[in-house]
Amino acid sequence: MNFKSKLLGNLAYCLTELLYKTLRVGFVHHEGYNPSQQYLFAFWHGKQLLPVLMLRRHLTTCSVLVSPSRDGDLLTVWLKNLDYEVIRGSSRDKNISALVSMMKKLKQGTSLGFGIDGPIGPIHKVKPGMTHMAQKLGIPIIPVGSAFSRKWIIDKAWDKYQIPKPFVKGILYLGKPKYIAKEVDLADANLELEQAIQEAEAKAFSLL
Repeated sequence: MNFKSKLLGNLAYCLTELLYKTLRVGFVHHEGYNPSQQYLFAFWHGKQLLPVLMLRRHLTTCSVLVSPSRDGDLLTVWLKNLDYEVIRGSSRDKNISALVSMMKKLKQGTSLGFGIDGPIGPIHKVKPGMTHMAQKLGIPIIPVGSAFSRKWIIDKAWDKYQIPKPFVKGILYLGKPKYIAKEVDLADANLELEQAIQEAEAKAFSLL
């Protein structure tokens, strides 16, 4: 990791922490959510800012998946400053080693979350890694939705990344835990998870 990535990662941490302190944030969850239980947290890549800033404040341990790219180097610094355990890998590079590392962390009882349509899309389409882990280990998935009353959207980014404007209201909503039964086809599970995340997004928006 080069000096520039470390510098930008630390700067991103300082700026996002400052921004977070200006927000009026609500944390709402489905009645089936148990904060002491282990989960897999699924959210859209472009909506990851609020989940990342809030989940670590409500969990004892949590790991996140970050792509092994230059942008991933920056994100790694930012996330480690937020006290996350970082696993490097993606669906297109080092995917087997990343999957092994994630499974190891999950077997140790750590929760795990990541932008489930990343690292390069297509946008709002679930990749199969999380549903595979949920089915294999019997760990429930939490569909995560977030919303801001006012925000910037980076239209040139594939994920339409969202950043809240200072002093706005935000909502993080954790949906109903989803278990993936052993006999369920993962293609069907992915489609159901897409729908569950969209419903969590709609719920977050309705709570603003």
